[in-house]
Amino acid sequence: MRRAILIAFTCLAIGCGPSAQTRPTEAPRPMGTLHTPAEYAFDFTIDQQVSVEYGTESQSFRAVVEKRGDRIVMIGLGPHGGRAFVLTQEGSVVSFESQLPRELPFPPEFMLMDLHRTWLKAIPHEGPSMPDGEHEAFVDGETIRETWLGARLQSRHFSITTSNQAWWSVRVTYQGGLDFTPGAAAPSRVVLESVMREADAHAGHPTYRLALEGISITP
Repeated sequence: MRRAILIAFTCLAIGCGPSAQTRPTEAPRPMGTLHTPAEYAFDFTIDQQVSVEYGTESQSFRAVVEKRGDRIVMIGLGPHGGRAFVLTQEGSVVSFESQLPRELPFPPEFMLMDLHRTWLKAIPHEGPSMPDGEHEAFVDGETIRETWLGARLQSRHFSITTSNQAWWSVRVTYQGGLDFTPGAAAPSRVVLESVMREADAHAGHPTYRLALEGISITP
């Protein structure tokens, strides 16, 4: 799985052309609940440079994400600005158009889940921020821990223990903090780390690290 992920993102980074190869039928499914975009009140457009890292390997590409009402569109751009893929969620329907040379070695919902956890899914609360300190809640079968400072989100950690005791977690950290108030400065860097316990790696869920930089957020 790790090698397949690296091949997919390497082709994105160098701008490979399309191909008819297909994804294995035993591709893993992402853990967690994928909510409809309309369940999140705020809209935004985010332009960012994405670096995908595993071990000593890394690749990067530019991605633009737009969330409007019940629709999310994520566009991955190749090195010359052409579209490498378009990932769309409209309500509960997910579609994926790709110019990559092969299908992704994992369902595109993995990318959507990362997007939701980074920018949307949160501990339910009133108002734009929470009091300083650490907060924890159990939401959709996941334990969510958030750390806030100065009305800005500093980190968000999701963890799941399945019925067969497999363990998996996603930690997102926001350098400079995250605040979706219009006009607020975007984080200078966001890092997402997805980790599955080594004993459960046979399930095929990828372990990887995403670094987002050059982030621009507009309402």
